[in-house]
Amino acid sequence: MNIDPSTNMVVFEIRGLSEPHVTSGATRDDYCIQRAWMALPVDHRSAAPHVSQIYSEWQPSPADAEFIRNTFPRANVTFSFERPGPDGWDAALASARLTIEQATSQRDGGGAQQATGRQEAELLPVLWSRTSPNSSMLQFLPHHDLVPGRLHLALAEVAMTPDGRIGMNHVTHAQLGDRPFGDMVAAAAGALAAGLRIDGHTDPDRPEKGDLLVLRREGPFASSAVALPNFHDRMASALGGAGGLLVGLPDPDTVLVTRIDSGWVGELRHAVLASPCPSSELVPSVLAFEPSDSGRPAPRLVEERPDPQHPPARQP
Repeated sequence: MNIDPSTNMVVFEIRGLSEPHVTSGATRDDYCIQRAWMALPVDHRSAAPHVSQIYSEWQPSPADAEFIRNTFPRANVTFSFERPGPDGWDAALASARLTIEQATSQRDGGGAQQATGRQEAELLPVLWSRTSPNSSMLQFLPHHDLVPGRLHLALAEVAMTPDGRIGMNHVTHAQLGDRPFGDMVAAAAGALAAGLRIDGHTDPDRPEKGDLLVLRREGPFASSAVALPNFHDRMASALGGAGGLLVGLPDPDTVLVTRIDSGWVGELRHAVLASPCPSSELVPSVLAFEPSDSGRPAPRLVEERPDPQHPPARQP
């Protein structure tokens, strides 16, 4: 149960998954459950028929109730607090806060015991392709453009689940509240950079190909390193110059970097375009960082892995 009653916790149980998806939204939002569903990192069209249980701390609004009937016709819906009328929110929230405080007091140390052994979530930047099958979620997420109209940067709280999977809670506009988005991006970038590892590779049979850098980290979303302010300068320095860079993102956890005129370009493109990684927030992509008279090199989307349902984006 959420300690702050102004935030509504929503839980979706999906048949076939070992753990339910837990997310949250603004309690007074008439579309809270709809936004919570769209914020989950799942294929919404294919997952919706398998939703068996929905728990919302607060009774769904009429709009959400209609959405549930139309989207999850077989789901059992439960809630803890009745939704008041438009003029009854102050009293309802005060009553709910008292109930929650009493329940928390009665539990004593139970919550701490439940948390034992779970990895603490870290705030990380997450890349979103405009051609992502989940891109409709971006309307609910604060984000900024990395490549205008093509590639975007949002935030998520990320932790490993007990069964070794990656659990994500995307930061929504409701969760952001009054906090400056730029400050949160800076904090997330610091967490990302702290875990990055760079490995250099050469071809001993063809040394003229130059160097290929591979970035990974102890944790997910190394691909978001392309949004770090010093990414180009650091990579260019490691490759021995200030020229243009070609960057491959074959999956969310890997970054491949080489000079734009190196002998690794063919292998880098193949790694991206033949990547077996399913499209999620990020569609496997090739970026170019090229010198510019206007200042620091900015990324340009060169191409994306073809997807039968989502045509590839390509720029000249």
